[in-house]
Amino acid sequence: MGQNKITRHKKKLIEGAGIIQMYSAYQAGTIGYMPTILIRATMPHSKTSERIFERIDGRLKVTYADVNNVGLPFGGLPRLIMAWIATEVKLTKSKRIDINGSLAGFLRELSMTSTGGDKGSIRRVKRQLVSLFSCSIGHQTIENGCEKIETLALASKQQYWWTPVASETVLLNRSYIELSQEFYDQIIDSSAPVDMRALSLLKNSPMAMDMYIWLTYKMSIIVEPVTISWSSLKEQIGTGYASDKKGLNRFQEAFKKHLIAVQVIYPSVNVEFLYGRVRLHPSPTHVSKQWI
Repeated sequence: MGQNKITRHKKKLIEGAGIIQMYSAYQAGTIGYMPTILIRATMPHSKTSERIFERIDGRLKVTYADVNNVGLPFGGLPRLIMAWIATEVKLTKSKRIDINGSLAGFLRELSMTSTGGDKGSIRRVKRQLVSLFSCSIGHQTIENGCEKIETLALASKQQYWWTPVASETVLLNRSYIELSQEFYDQIIDSSAPVDMRALSLLKNSPMAMDMYIWLTYKMSIIVEPVTISWSSLKEQIGTGYASDKKGLNRFQEAFKKHLIAVQVIYPSVNVEFLYGRVRLHPSPTHVSKQWI
């Protein structure tokens, strides 16, 4: 049974990648965006009991804080939600994002099937929406002897109406998220384009999602080969791995494994593995710059 499940997943990935190759994100209407700060320092991959979570990218240290004791966002779902929210902001130029009239409709926007129950998609979306937009992000940079510290609240207001009716038609009457001015500005001024179809295909693997987003972002800014140590890369996107040598080895194995799936969708990205390092060679961005 496990083998069949893996085979079905691979088949879906290959078929989806074929469609992406056939029709560009512009043609398919699937151009999305991800805020750069969440690319450079990613959210947890799995559930954590910690209320503080730190990531490091060079001189930038980002701290996710669970300020309302609702749990930190984790997994593929908040990444998908964030890309959808950022895309809506870029399209509407509004801080207020209205959620569709039903949760089932909102799930369709995220390319997800609506399922009820304790482990269903409806419950997970509720939980991750609240966790994501209840957390704050602190970012600290040290450059030329100057230390800068800023705290960024993602939302200034949230309102969700969870009407207790049949799970497939849970109403979200007047449900909305109002972003803080600072986070709205971050999205408008510094977001990287992605193909929402790619995120949907990779949504069961948050690390693969992070790698896809990070790679197409890096290809938008590098003009010559860039070499990154495995330890630095782990500090940025390797959540949940021990800080010892064994943890670093496990991260390397996972990165190489997930890169196979990412390159099925994004075959033009050129990544080279060296001893103790990863080298990125300039490659086309996954969403062509001509459409941005």
